[in-house]
Amino acid sequence: MTSRKRKLLNTTFPAISFDKILLFHKARTEKGISAFECSFLLGKHDFFIRDAENPFKSTLIDPEDSVHLSKVLSLRECNPETNKFDLYKLEVEEHKIDRKKTKRIIIIKNDGADLNPIEMIVEGKEEELETSLFLSTYEKVQSYFRELIENGYFDSTRTALEIFNTFRNHHEFGPNFHPRFLIQNIRYFLNKKSGEPILDNSRTNLFSRRLFFKPLDFKIESDKGAISESFTAIGINTFQQANKWVSDLDYNRNHDKNNVLTLFEEQCGTCSTKHALLKRLADENGNESIKLILGIFTMNSKNTPKIKDVLAKYDLKYIPEAHNYLRNHNHILDFTGIGVNETKFELDLLEEVEIGPDQITDYKVQYHKEFLSRWIETNKIPYTLDKLWKIREECIAALART
Repeated sequence: MTSRKRKLLNTTFPAISFDKILLFHKARTEKGISAFECSFLLGKHDFFIRDAENPFKSTLIDPEDSVHLSKVLSLRECNPETNKFDLYKLEVEEHKIDRKKTKRIIIIKNDGADLNPIEMIVEGKEEELETSLFLSTYEKVQSYFRELIENGYFDSTRTALEIFNTFRNHHEFGPNFHPRFLIQNIRYFLNKKSGEPILDNSRTNLFSRRLFFKPLDFKIESDKGAISESFTAIGINTFQQANKWVSDLDYNRNHDKNNVLTLFEEQCGTCSTKHALLKRLADENGNESIKLILGIFTMNSKNTPKIKDVLAKYDLKYIPEAHNYLRNHNHILDFTGIGVNETKFELDLLEEVEIGPDQITDYKVQYHKEFLSRWIETNKIPYTLDKLWKIREECIAALART
């Protein structure tokens, strides 16, 4: 393989971070797991590892990523040995091998450092490395993948590493299973053009790792109850269609929360009435996995920008607010229609409790006020409960304004 172009560059790089990169690079190339495959299993963007291995990029492998990567590569240790250097002075020679490939030859130029050159090949996204690990076949991997789907495995959200470990723990694949055909199958079940788009990967977890799950959906049977009949009467025949219809309704309080059909009559709703309706719809159609939740979260100017001026007016960083939403297995479903990011919302949750659709009125208010009373006392808030409730009402009014 003859190099075509040569370029000599110099840079500095944190020594511990560079040693960590070398540790993982050596392990993954020995096992034949590409930079793209490692990035995918970390739940990061496609070029995360390739960027981390580039001394001219600022991408670093943080402690959380290190632990995950060590699990991917079956390493017992995810940290390199310490040395006397804080920063490495690197001399990087880049050779353009062909249109897609570059070879880097790196020398650590610090006095007293090992001057042996380090070679790295910059891989293309879809490049496959030779491996001694067990690949199995695309068809066998897909067969077990379909079995997982059918058995409800993806009703809960799963990280790529979690799926990979499920395969490694299966007797047919084992601990030396290579992720190549698994990744290809995950992408197949996401692909809307040339695959079977059964899975969804639109969410990340609290650590910004991509999640894979099967979105909940079912056919609405019109004879199951008044709510089912009301949805089918307006041409809505699936749960996902109902979710969108509810989410698209204006955010406004209803005159009668006890009227189970109030959203159809008033064409608006709040988190309470919207999710109570969807919970009742799920119950009518026999879907017991859907739970209606009452959560208390820190409503602030970051997660709810429309209330920024109200909080500033009363010198409050946040107000504990009661919010209703759905849970399906291990993830939140929010169809309030005001731009709630479910993953970020979980970071702001203080506590939550499962409730019934008939508890969105008096019970919710009482639960919320009891929490606020404790919060005022614990945090020495300079307002009475009545005054704080009025401030909260101002926040709700601000939310309703377009």
